[in-house]
Amino acid sequence: MALTYGFYNSHEGDRVYDAETMGSIFDGIINDGVYQSVGNTFNVSLAEGMTLNVDTGRAWFNNTWTLNDSVLQVTVPAADVLDSRIDAVVLEINKTDSVRANSIFVVKGVPGTSPQKPVLTNTQDIHQYPLAYVTVGPNVTALTQGNIASTVGTGECPFVISPIQTMEVEALTQRVFDYYYGMVNKTTNI
Repeated sequence: MALTYGFYNSHEGDRVYDAETMGSIFDGIINDGVYQSVGNTFNVSLAEGMTLNVDTGRAWFNNTWTLNDSVLQVTVPAADVLDSRIDAVVLEINKTDSVRANSIFVVKGVPGTSPQKPVLTNTQDIHQYPLAYVTVGPNVTALTQGNIASTVGTGECPFVISPIQTMEVEALTQRVFDYYYGMVNKTTNI
């Protein structure tokens, strides 16, 4: 593995940086996920019928950022006549040369008597993160809020809590010292 560094001004094209390099400077500082403190964490709720609202939020996935600053509507495909299915509302990161964009949409599940969550794409260029799963009953024309299960903040679509914070070792040592000797003094006064 080679030593990597940056950034320096280019002189006659000797320094060229791409989006992946720019995004990688946050590796180890920001973990992938949805920002818990920005907007309404892409909360998925019922609008009406088969239409869902995806609320505001910000995310960092695969060295890219996504910001939704207004409610976005997505439509769940029509229900199967005989069987239930589980659809996923996903945030997709698509790095293919022909797309190079992040988007939010519904991935349709496979209908069945025991429906399973859809298999989401997770390749080198395309990653899908579920914001919610939606259970679609047979022959329904309208969903309820109870059909929607949020996955933001779970292992499938975690929260970004905060960037790494720093602390001086002396301050940490003093806190441990104060705690320990505070406990010793409490037990000797009994």
